[in-house]
Amino acid sequence: MTISKNKMIELEKRTIEEFKIDSLILMENAGMGIFREINQYDSFTIICGKGNNGGDGLVIARHLILNGKTVEVFVVGDKETEDFSKNLEIIKKLTDIKYIEGDNFNELIESIEVNEITVDAIFGTGLNRKLNKFYRSLIDIINIHGNYIIGVDIPSGMDADTGEEYGNCVACNVTYAISDIKKGELLNSNVGELKKVYIGIVRYKDE
Repeated sequence: MTISKNKMIELEKRTIEEFKIDSLILMENAGMGIFREINQYDSFTIICGKGNNGGDGLVIARHLILNGKTVEVFVVGDKETEDFSKNLEIIKKLTDIKYIEGDNFNELIESIEVNEITVDAIFGTGLNRKLNKFYRSLIDIINIHGNYIIGVDIPSGMDADTGEEYGNCVACNVTYAISDIKKGELLNSNVGELKKVYIGIVRYKDE
């Protein structure tokens, strides 16, 4: 079963507003669920945008660090969501955060090449615009240098409903779809292997 972007937004909103399950709990569940799937590896480069997809990435990073893994966290973007900011403050107490700015990707390339796993947590299902040159270049670097690439919810650059690419798209080895597989993920092979991660979204029997 797949789900549209709008339906996913509706279910998340209802879970938070009607059933009073805080959005931070859902983010924690998402990050913990993916952590449990990937913690057999030892070294990670985690690239986070400043939205809630990036917040999921920070939760993943925190649990990996607390379990003794080698983790390098890179952050990219402008405006932070509230839940991202809260998780960023937590993880800053555990490790140094590196920021990707301008066109200097050297430190990121070295990290990606050295570490076993690259985690793509840049953009989630809310992306609806063409990527600028900076993000197209960033995705090229991930695709060229990544040893094994894991997508958080959806590969960055992909439309959640159509599978079309907004100028470029991360080519994942495996994508962990949060709660449900999105319709577009069945229409683009860059998802790699698709797996679902349960996070506790409230739904009725006919949904």
